[in-house]
Amino acid sequence: MLDINHILVVLDNEHPEQHAFDRALALASSVNADITILGSCFEAYCEDNSSLEAETKNEIKTALINHKQRWLDSFVEEAKKNGIEISTEVHWQKSLYSAVMASMNTSDFDLVIKGTKPHSLVDRIFTHSDWNLLRHSQAPVLLVKSAKPWVNNRILASIDATSHDKGHRLINENILDYAEHLADHLKTDLHLVNSYPMVALAFAMVPEVTAPDDIQKYISEQHKTECEFYAKKYNINDDHIHITEGDPDDVVEVMAKEIDADLVVIGSVGRGGWSGVLLGNTAERIVDRVSCDVLVIKPLDGVDPEVE
Repeated sequence: MLDINHILVVLDNEHPEQHAFDRALALASSVNADITILGSCFEAYCEDNSSLEAETKNEIKTALINHKQRWLDSFVEEAKKNGIEISTEVHWQKSLYSAVMASMNTSDFDLVIKGTKPHSLVDRIFTHSDWNLLRHSQAPVLLVKSAKPWVNNRILASIDATSHDKGHRLINENILDYAEHLADHLKTDLHLVNSYPMVALAFAMVPEVTAPDDIQKYISEQHKTECEFYAKKYNINDDHIHITEGDPDDVVEVMAKEIDADLVVIGSVGRGGWSGVLLGNTAERIVDRVSCDVLVIKPLDGVDPEVE
């Protein structure tokens, strides 16, 4: 049975405000979870190959770790005032992503929460910590956009309804399991969105091939049937099913804005390599395109990493 008991909150001191911590407090109170807040620090001149004396390197390293620990400790009192059990972790790692992976290798977390800002092409090329988390985290990742509370009472879950392979079925169910769980705890409306391809456009690109009669109608009805199956299984009202023609990132962006979603829940199959850098993953594009928070579900197995 799905449950959220342990939340890892990644605090980034490059962000002026720690929206991830604020969101974690609200969620932990709702689902009765504990929180671990994590920070990292690193300086190359403290490593073994540095020319500094060993004692000096140790003093600097200790001072940096202590400074980071005091920063994390400054958040503890607020959590305790809200009756939330909280612990802290400081990791000596070159990146926040590496610190998170080190923590997850020794502890089990049900959710990772991190603040996020708009990403540039440079971020993508040099594999930003956010993208690494989305692709490799062993737990779902919630990327928080702002301190704005979830007050619209709407969660939007995006699935690929007509993919029948075992992997996509698994990720669809993981998305909806998590979305339903949050909706129940937060007493929030759950909406389902699904896009289907623009077949007419595809045939227009190959004019020598004639499109079968009513193929677009057949495709849309197929998506409708599959979405109704998922909606029934996850107690989603008929008027909360949204099926639209277009690319997934376009459809999700428009629908999230249309219903004033507080949270979008999507899946990621984590395409890597240069194809991931140049083309991007649907989940990563959606993170930057919607204005609300995004929860990314990545199954541990069952999905071909080359599927988009």
